[in-house]
Amino acid sequence: MDKQKPPLLSPVAFLASRIPVGISLVTLAIYASLYLIPFSLDPQNPLWLLLGRFHPLVLHFPIVLILLVTVLFLLDFLKQGFINPLLLRSLLAASVLFSFLSILAGYLLSVSEAYSGPLVSNHYYGALLTGTFLSITAILYERQVHAGKISSALTYVFLLLSNASLAYTSHIGGSLTHGESYLSEPLAALLPAENSLKSPEEMYVYGDVLATILETRCANCHNENKSKGDLLLTSHSALLQAGKSKKKAVVPGDAGSSELLQRVLLPVEDDERMPPEGKPGLTETEIDLLQFWIASGASAELQVGEITNDTILARLEQLMPNIRRAQYKILEENEAFETAQKELQDMAANMGIEILPDELTNNKFFGMKMKFPPAPFGSEELQQFSGYFPYFSRVSLASTEVSDDALFFIGKMTQLRRLVLQKTAITGEGFPYLRDLPVLEELNLSFTSLEDGHLLHLLSFKSLKKVYLFGTPVSMAVIEALRQNRPELEIILEEGPFY
Repeated sequence: MDKQKPPLLSPVAFLASRIPVGISLVTLAIYASLYLIPFSLDPQNPLWLLLGRFHPLVLHFPIVLILLVTVLFLLDFLKQGFINPLLLRSLLAASVLFSFLSILAGYLLSVSEAYSGPLVSNHYYGALLTGTFLSITAILYERQVHAGKISSALTYVFLLLSNASLAYTSHIGGSLTHGESYLSEPLAALLPAENSLKSPEEMYVYGDVLATILETRCANCHNENKSKGDLLLTSHSALLQAGKSKKKAVVPGDAGSSELLQRVLLPVEDDERMPPEGKPGLTETEIDLLQFWIASGASAELQVGEITNDTILARLEQLMPNIRRAQYKILEENEAFETAQKELQDMAANMGIEILPDELTNNKFFGMKMKFPPAPFGSEELQQFSGYFPYFSRVSLASTEVSDDALFFIGKMTQLRRLVLQKTAITGEGFPYLRDLPVLEELNLSFTSLEDGHLLHLLSFKSLKKVYLFGTPVSMAVIEALRQNRPELEIILEEGPFY
């Protein structure tokens, strides 16, 4: 007896059975390459900027699709056969496709707009995970349908992982856009002002008033985690520096030449305006105060009690309730920082090292350095600070006993910006532990036994801007090769700083 042939699929059913798997396999291959292979794009290319700016326009569409697919899966689970498999296939394919487009646009946006920092990195890898889990879900569901199964536990597991990863990535994206305190800020506004705060006359115009305004309005895009346009607005010294545009944010005594003031005064629809359209800009009162402060010399020492301009004093009085609430919140954060500082300094006192706030991060993180003469210090001593690794931004282990094994622990210092390994036993074998540090900018390797082959690991250090190689046995041929492949990396054949 002849075997019965399976019925021919209609064109629509045939496409529906092939498209989800095809799209999912392609996206999985691309995600894998983004995980494993570092890409280099020209950040000045206007095409990347144009495509990247589609990210905020398209990202909500895949979110809605993923949530819709999840609801339909739940309905189908509660009542088998309630949802047409063709509908689920189509929605899954659309979810996979639009998630991929959103991730690609986000990647191009981060490159062209010079976003950097751990929040950006976490958002990027969270998005890649979401896309990966979603593509696997689509493949598993297609396999489930072809096998004639009513349900598959594995499909639901990866759909759940997709949603969990989506929630995390969306939260990080919200923090990038609105600031890390976006959810808690309304609660802080309900808190009363603390009686121990300064009187208005004792307040510094920059440190107590303008710094609070800039943190609220601007620092979410110009901070240690995310420095758009290479511009930091988190300290007085940073305001006096030039960003990517080569123009100084604040020119003391010259409000008209100050890039910060020029940007906030641009029309809302102007692409160069700060903050961009859709985000709350500075109020007229805040702009007047900023303009007055710059024109008066932009001093960090100017106090409210020294101002004689009645108009500016009236503006300050209007701002004071909001400033008070913000200061109360900052006061709580400072108390937590001081507690951590005391604990660290108690530990350091027994080891012959110093722990102190890092002024390069506006005293938001800590620095570690050896006292002179250096006490015995190696991997075992370093490991004792493991609970505080995320709070170090600057570490000097000069003239200590640390070797490449210690780099495993240093690789967990996610806020580390400057690392001094001068006169240590480092050969470079442990450099792979450091390559994923998101904000490491400066590395001092002078007077180490660095080996030629290990130096090439620095090619994968994406944030690294400066490295000192004085007194190392590295050949000039390797140094020149490094310069050719990383022309933006400054290689300095000098001893460099000890801290």
